[in-house]
Amino acid sequence: MNIVEEVLLIIGLLMFPYGVYEIWKGSGDRQTKLIIIGISVVLYLVETILALR
Repeated sequence: MNIVEEVLLIIGLLMFPYGVYEIWKGSGDRQTKLIIIGISVVLYLVETILALR
């Protein structure tokens, strides 16, 4: 893993909880928010797996 990938992974790790908080705090249906948060979690996990390979 090169330094750019490491930096982006760390930034993503630090920003992820804030992004989930902003989604949850925003207006909208509860089910829609849960779907968006679920998609965010899956995409972050995929990003982490690809970065660590």
